[in-house]
Amino acid sequence: MHLTKRLFMGVAVAAILTACGAGGDDQGTEYAPNMYHSVAYEPYSQITDKDAGRWLTSIEFSNEDGNGGHAEFYNSNPYNPFRMNLRMPPPNTVSRNKSGVLPYRVPKDSLEIAAKRVSPLDTAMNKAILAEGKVLYEIYCDHCHGAKGEADGKVATGATYNGNQLSAYAGVANLKGSAYQNITEGHIFHVITMGKGLMQGHGSQIATDDRWKIARYVKSLQK
Repeated sequence: MHLTKRLFMGVAVAAILTACGAGGDDQGTEYAPNMYHSVAYEPYSQITDKDAGRWLTSIEFSNEDGNGGHAEFYNSNPYNPFRMNLRMPPPNTVSRNKSGVLPYRVPKDSLEIAAKRVSPLDTAMNKAILAEGKVLYEIYCDHCHGAKGEADGKVATGATYNGNQLSAYAGVANLKGSAYQNITEGHIFHVITMGKGLMQGHGSQIATDDRWKIARYVKSLQK
């Protein structure tokens, strides 16, 4: 009797474990399929079928007029031409950021022109700008230029890690040196954006307003 019971339990466990397997076209049962299969939205292609991806939908999305819902893949906007989500901007317009600043167009080798540019940040908010600039500087600049801008960051001076001495990276600018005392915020902004010498450009990593905040903070370090 006990042997039969054990055999039955063994067969049952084996059947359960087999049911948990997945492979080929049978990937098994998924608890939350929309967490396993992220929707790859294509910005230039519109899916107008509101039932597209219904098999994946666990939540009903409200449609534009609030009547009913649509499935996971539907991504059309009925109010735009061709139901597109993205629209072409009006002719002869130029995009601006949230502060109304135009895209930065000064060429990399035009540092003299860049140095004449004036920061668009409000001087009345200088205390808050310097506080934010300090945080941004510590994130993006401290490791090379050091906390006070004296080229004594870990990248410049080297460091010991897990008992190994990591070599220093020569040539980091001492921002408090005499050669940099008279540079403008526009100069600093340009170098952060485009790079100069050993320093690579950070325009793609740091937002425009944040680069200006760092520039102002660097000038405060030089005082």
